[in-house]
Amino acid sequence: MNAKMISTMAGIFSILNTIQFFIFELNQITHIGFEDKYSIYLDTDSEVSSWAVVYRNNISIGLCITTVAISCFFLFCLDKNMFMGLIVYTLWIIIYELFSFTMILLIYGTIKEQFKELGNLYLVLQISRMLLHFTPLPFIVKHGYSLYKDPKTVSIAGRRRRSSVSTVDSWPPVGLGSLYRKTN
Repeated sequence: MNAKMISTMAGIFSILNTIQFFIFELNQITHIGFEDKYSIYLDTDSEVSSWAVVYRNNISIGLCITTVAISCFFLFCLDKNMFMGLIVYTLWIIIYELFSFTMILLIYGTIKEQFKELGNLYLVLQISRMLLHFTPLPFIVKHGYSLYKDPKTVSIAGRRRRSSVSTVDSWPPVGLGSLYRKTN
């Protein structure tokens, strides 16, 4: 596998994983009980933590839509051998994952003691997603560097394709005399 193939797989993974976590985050439980609603979060005096809990769905929607759009732009730029999409994708994934990790830590601090296992699950899922997003970044940077250095060598049109049966270089030199046979 080359760097472009791994980059393509990373872009497709990013789209599918973002949609998966988007569905997971929108269906998270914040209250337990049917008639008597019991919140799983503590009442906190911290404005930042309470803001993160209150606006979590809106933040998730914005981050996920932006990530899917940037991942689609990344795949488009991979197809067209455009260098800018790789830079934008790499920077966005780093920002997105660090911001998501910060949000999970803020929300983890506001979960009541009875539901700390749920907070541990959030942390494990976030760390695994970060590892899966950060693993292909060196290959994306490598492919971006090769595009930056010489974009024509990476494109299909710029490659010299050789036949596996024979190549022009392996043919013996042929003169004009050996091309025509005498019939006498």
